[in-house]
Amino acid sequence: MVTTAENKFQLDTNEWKNVLPEAACANRPKDIPSGDDTFTVQRSPKQAELMKLMPALDKAHVSKATRQAAVWIITDNADYNDLGILVVSQFGFGGSRAINENETAQAIKIVNDAGIDITHKMIWKDKQIVLNGLKDTDLRNWLKAKK
Repeated sequence: MVTTAENKFQLDTNEWKNVLPEAACANRPKDIPSGDDTFTVQRSPKQAELMKLMPALDKAHVSKATRQAAVWIITDNADYNDLGILVVSQFGFGGSRAINENETAQAIKIVNDAGIDITHKMIWKDKQIVLNGLKDTDLRNWLKAKK
């Protein structure tokens, strides 16, 4: 897991506080953590790119799905098919794809705006798939023009 937004908490007593920082999965093939899972804090092998990405994500004010897509593009070199693993379900089973063309295009632009060469990422090979389903005109024009 990686945090995707800055959070500040004041610890002014000896009492325990629960905090829920904005976070995204940094290892796409792993199962969703449960209450029995524990985490340790350590540096990611993708630390340099993640350090560039986080301020751009914070500035972009995008959905959790778009944040997740951007993180997986960095940590797992995810392509469009890989991003489809994240699903939303109304009743806890089945569901539909959470990261569609719009979220993917936003993530591509955010990664690029962070100064990371998006053309060297697997997602770039799926540029046409993303363009085919993209409705946002400004994002479409940007993605078409990006070489």
